[in-house]
Amino acid sequence: MGRLVTWRTPIYAIVRAGGKQYRVEPNQLLDVDLIKADVGSTVDLSVLMVGGNGNVSVGTPEVANAKVVAEVLEHGKDKKILVFKYKNKTRYRRRQGHRQDYTRLQIKEIVTEAGTYTEAAEKPKSTAPRRVRKPKAEAVAEPVAAEVETPAVEAEAETPAAEAAVEARPKRAPRPRKPKAEAAAAEAEAPAPEAAIAEPAADSETPEEPGAEAPAEESE
Repeated sequence: MGRLVTWRTPIYAIVRAGGKQYRVEPNQLLDVDLIKADVGSTVDLSVLMVGGNGNVSVGTPEVANAKVVAEVLEHGKDKKILVFKYKNKTRYRRRQGHRQDYTRLQIKEIVTEAGTYTEAAEKPKSTAPRRVRKPKAEAVAEPVAAEVETPAVEAEAETPAAEAAVEARPKRAPRPRKPKAEAAAAEAEAPAPEAAIAEPAADSETPEEPGAEAPAEESE
């Protein structure tokens, strides 16, 4: 295993703008608090520290003979934030929004005693060999394609036979259904069944009609 080396840009600077500190490099975009300058003009930022190539220069408070030149690209407003104030048991609540004004800068050059830097160094390309992976997708694609095609062919072959069997089946005629209203009316109009007349029983005694002759008794 080789020694791990962290890549660093050869030149950078710590600048101060609007009471804040920023780390900048050439050709970098930077948003700072609003600066009263026209769009397209250049501004000089105070340098607190300059580093690069293993050397660091710290100012007291600023580095002598060093400056950062930046171009003003645009002025704008940041996203809205909500400011809410609250006091307990006093019914005091205040809510308001705020959008911070900012100026977008592009760092043009960093000037030091050693020289002027106008372009950031390119990141060196890695010389380590790349891993070559085997094409697994091609080996797996062939069996999957064969499995998918076989059922499709069988399904196509069985489709005409299944359709013929369905067509050969006799279709039942639909049974006519009467609406509920008509069925109820038909039941109401139908005559009630007559009560069956009870026949007299054979053992029951019936009154004799007048003039009827009694049966003769057989003599011994």
